[in-house]
Amino acid sequence: MIISFISQKGGVGRSTLARATAVEFARACKKTHLADLDSSQQTSAKWAERRDNTGIFPVVETGVYRRHDVALKAASNYPCLIVDTRPFVDISSLDIARQSNLVVIATGTSLDDLEPSLLLGRELVHKGIPHNRLFYVVGKAPSQAEGRSAIQTISAWQFACATSFIMFKPGYSIALDAGYSITETSWKTLNLRARNVISEISVRVSSHP
Repeated sequence: MIISFISQKGGVGRSTLARATAVEFARACKKTHLADLDSSQQTSAKWAERRDNTGIFPVVETGVYRRHDVALKAASNYPCLIVDTRPFVDISSLDIARQSNLVVIATGTSLDDLEPSLLLGRELVHKGIPHNRLFYVVGKAPSQAEGRSAIQTISAWQFACATSFIMFKPGYSIALDAGYSITETSWKTLNLRARNVISEISVRVSSHP
């Protein structure tokens, strides 16, 4: 199973979602590998290193890849491959999307984030990615109202979207800086909201093998 996390812009929570998904799948005893394709910033890989140094369980096996085809080969060794792509979709991202069981498109709530993300979904469908393999997740919502509004906009474009969304909360950043995921913060309410999102991703990929 391959789940890829894609975004047309940086800073919308793509890597955050990929890391949380990897953690929760590993916690569910699914042998999981997190492939970080952003070899310049290595956001997920550096986070995994912090996690390892602190001894946080579960361990999230992570690798940095310059070539997407090499990363995809890891799928043969793991029941679940989580791919954290580079910001700004390119040919490699398209190839990854074609081979993914689920493509999660991360987006913020502003029009500056939503419009490129929605156009990305339309382009992926145009390039032959099945519509039902695309799944939007709204992140960094400044308020409940803005999160719900973003979901309504995505639904109006006829794309599937998680009904839960990630709020913009300092607690998430604090957790990530310490090597934890957004499902492992010190605040139960933040963990519950994040886990609800990951649960929707899990259900979606299970229903579209």
